[in-house]
Amino acid sequence: MNDAADVLIIGGGAAGLAAAGELTRAGLRITLLEARDRLGGRILTRHHAGYPVELGAEFVHGRPEEIFGLAAAAAVPIVPVEGEFRRKSCGSLDGSWDEAGHLMGEVEKLFAKLPNDELDQSFEHYLDRSGASEEVKQQASRYVQGFHAADASLISVLSILRDYQAQEANDGDRQFRIPTGYDHLVRGMAERMERSRADVIVNSVVKEIVWQPGESVVRTADAEFRAERAIITLPLGVLRAHSVVFAPALKEKQRAIQFLEMGPVIRVSLCCKEKFWEQQKEMADLGFLFTDDPQFPTWWTSNPLPYPIFTGWAAGPCALQLKGLGLQEIIDQAVQSLARITGFDLGTLQGQITGAYTHDWQADPFSRGGYSYAAVGGIDAARALGAPVAETLYFAGEATDSDGRNGTVHGAIASGERAAKELLESVGIRAQRIG
Repeated sequence: MNDAADVLIIGGGAAGLAAAGELTRAGLRITLLEARDRLGGRILTRHHAGYPVELGAEFVHGRPEEIFGLAAAAAVPIVPVEGEFRRKSCGSLDGSWDEAGHLMGEVEKLFAKLPNDELDQSFEHYLDRSGASEEVKQQASRYVQGFHAADASLISVLSILRDYQAQEANDGDRQFRIPTGYDHLVRGMAERMERSRADVIVNSVVKEIVWQPGESVVRTADAEFRAERAIITLPLGVLRAHSVVFAPALKEKQRAIQFLEMGPVIRVSLCCKEKFWEQQKEMADLGFLFTDDPQFPTWWTSNPLPYPIFTGWAAGPCALQLKGLGLQEIIDQAVQSLARITGFDLGTLQGQITGAYTHDWQADPFSRGGYSYAAVGGIDAARALGAPVAETLYFAGEATDSDGRNGTVHGAIASGERAAKELLESVGIRAQRIG
């Protein structure tokens, strides 16, 4: 049994690390329990031939202070994403984003007309009654499936509108990436903890959380930890699977979870000898390629970085089609998809690949999906999921963000900071901010 901590933190992803930093700087002692053998959660960086390969979070969406401030303090570089946006459908490449502007303009109009009223509906229901052409509806549906990792028949229109407004307020039309690897941001977050007040334990899979007001007992397979308070940062997929038992049960959390979905995501990063795709004139300076391929419809490059990486993205229903396949089978499917899209001979393409990496987040027992989204009727579910219980249990993680930042690293960080501040306020301590 461990009684040394003031607070137990369950999960060492972005939310848990953010909470740990806030609490230890305020003078509290924490024990952080992480099921994996590493910190970072759904931030997962490998390194190949001297450059980073992201298998989890890769992009910084907009200019969130949660990431830009942290990166500045930790001397972690951030660079803008560059390159052309192109679309390929029915076997033809439409050229630049501007040249395909009419279609995308019509899609933008659909999102601009999203209804903001009390009567929620699914995005699919909205599309069916929009009067838009089939081509526009298909493109809009693919966007929701790819960006939100969502099923268009389930995702809430009100939540899409909220997310869109949050992006607009945060310079959300700009994307950035960390050229040295997202794991450097994780390292920076870990270094913000006052280590003399932090006990970080990896390979510690929580099985049960027994609580009563003023006491929380967390049990793993071979240990027990006790503190007055706990911050839970378990991903939505883990909460939905009831992998961790709460005693007594948290009925209000179970009700909130019913209105939230965990989007499945599979990505494959192909490390190549060179940027071979630039041999095709229409793919020179390629940034993103959006297609109607049934398996991996979205691809992107590392531009403006020189790394010869081509990344395939399958989310929502596309990812579900790959469920149950082995990692090599998933990689093979991605290579075949890229050959279909680019027209390159499969053998030639395979000869370009020096390394292939993937991670099936829906099959990962410690995430059980990529990131969350709200189903119809769930516009307030994230807030309910994140609400404290009896000044004893506090909840964080991207799925608890109710301000349109769910599914993002900065949303996860903000949720961890929010949960820590709620806890500190309950004991009469003000959080100590540092640069």
